[in-house]
Amino acid sequence: MSYKRVKAVGANCPNCQRKLDILLTDTAHTALCMCFRCRAVYTFDGQEVKKLSVSKQTALQEKELLHRLVQALPEKHSYKGQGSQLRQQEWGFQRSWLSLAEYERQFGEALGFNACDLRKEKQTCKWCGNRLPQGRRSFCKDSCSRNYSQATFTKRHMGSVPYRIACRDRFYCRISGEDLAQYNRHGVRIPASNGELAIHHLIFVSQNGTDHEQNLLTVSAEIHKAYHSGDPTVVEAIHTIREEQLKQYADKMQF
Repeated sequence: MSYKRVKAVGANCPNCQRKLDILLTDTAHTALCMCFRCRAVYTFDGQEVKKLSVSKQTALQEKELLHRLVQALPEKHSYKGQGSQLRQQEWGFQRSWLSLAEYERQFGEALGFNACDLRKEKQTCKWCGNRLPQGRRSFCKDSCSRNYSQATFTKRHMGSVPYRIACRDRFYCRISGEDLAQYNRHGVRIPASNGELAIHHLIFVSQNGTDHEQNLLTVSAEIHKAYHSGDPTVVEAIHTIREEQLKQYADKMQF
């Protein structure tokens, strides 16, 4: 079966009035109409136009079909974000983290953990720790909000992906349990690194490891150094976590 992709005068989307992209089959008895603005799909059987439902979740058989489709595509067409491999420069190799947009494009899912609240009591200010006045949920005053934003966003000097991994682990080392969060001048624990935080790849980038969240682990700088120095206790603990992750997420942890 072959298709022709055409646009016809007057064939506009009933919802947004944009011209429909029409796929005509070689039999010309049916047509598939798509609107790329409002993401609607219509069918035309020669007499009536019907809108197809595109909100249903994919069934197990459909997921298997999509998986086989991805495997059938040439390897050169598989997307690899710029941060997921070492890139050779004139002076050596450069390695940078994926952006959030590249992360979503590469893995087909958004990276969550964008709201990190380390307060012990929700009725206290995130910055100064004072009780919140009525009507406020995060900060007791605007200056606290600005100071918090500067410490956790403007001046954090940390990529978005590693920062969200640290938020996922609530700024604790997954091996030793060490507290890696920063404490501000009010003695309040805030979601920012204290300078001793490191993000470890369970499968190394040099071994085609990805930046997927299941391949990343929050550890202290001391634990990170001990692992790469071959400390048997640390190596065993991290490898145990790696093997557990590989059982479920091997296809996302490695290219």
